[in-house]
Amino acid sequence: MPIKWDSRFSVDNSTIDMEHKLLLTLLNVLEVVLRNPHEKDSVRFFIDQLYESAREHFIHEEKLQIKYMFPYYEENKTGHEALIVELDAIREEIYKFINKTGASQNEADSMSEKINHVLRDWLIDHILKSDMKMKGFMNDAR
Repeated sequence: MPIKWDSRFSVDNSTIDMEHKLLLTLLNVLEVVLRNPHEKDSVRFFIDQLYESAREHFIHEEKLQIKYMFPYYEENKTGHEALIVELDAIREEIYKFINKTGASQNEADSMSEKINHVLRDWLIDHILKSDMKMKGFMNDAR
């Protein structure tokens, strides 16, 4: 089931919010393409897009946090580093799965559900717990 953006995810910075929306969109698309393992190029493309977009977002967010002296910068940076390690492991797991010959539809559905559950949890948890602390520090800073 897709994650729909709503105001509870907003950190009151339109650029950061847009980047979060992109990550949520990529998660939603990845969920769909994972259910079709024969679409290997699409699966690779979207997991790679999610990985690269997350890395770029974290770098951008951290630069803003430094610029605006965000008091939870170190905590947020540590969270970003852990998320990238986890996302890299998930990406490797997806690569192994799509390179497996003869994956069944049940396996594809199970993989999609498992991966998306983990990805949703870390992204939503990170936005709602860590990123919400940014509210008021850098409203619409770019």
